Amino acid sequence: MTRRTATPRPAARGTKAVRLAAVTSAVLAAVLTGCSTPASSAGGSAGGTALDAGCRGTKTEAGLEITLAVSPCPAKGGGAAATASITVKDTAGKAVRGAKVEINPEMPDMKMKGGNQSAEPKGDGYEAKLVLGMPGDWLVSVVVTPASGKATTAAFDVKAE
Repeated sequence: MTRRTATPRPAARGTKAVRLAAVTSAVLAAVLTGCSTPASSAGGSAGGTALDAGCRGTKTEAGLEITLAVSPCPAKGGGAAATASITVKDTAGKAVRGAKVEINPEMPDMKMKGGNQSAEPKGDGYEAKLVLGMPGDWLVSVVVTPASGKATTAAFDVKAE
């Protein structure tokens, strides 16, 4: 027969152990009841620039203003092809032509990467096919390499329905 040892008595009020237990209980209660801060209110779900209600976002990186517009809006998950329209402007506000532009979608929460797509010149910008494998929060990186410069990346949060 195995003999059980007595469990230690809880620490007296005001000690570190009691405070730690109280904080742990509060955090656990918040998680269980869903009282946590939504990812979208913390500045975006995946870490990029959030798109507006028209599925458009702009970010300035390394002297380039990069705008991503996704259509249809909202984006569809599940493998349906969408269109990613990208405009790139220099510091003077002029369209950057002749750049190599690529989009790289990934779903960080699921550790999924979509297929990288090269964008083709179209009008004053570039256009690529965007395929999001499933509904959810995606991070779409737009990589721009001007003809006379180094690569610049701008990341955008895209929510697929």
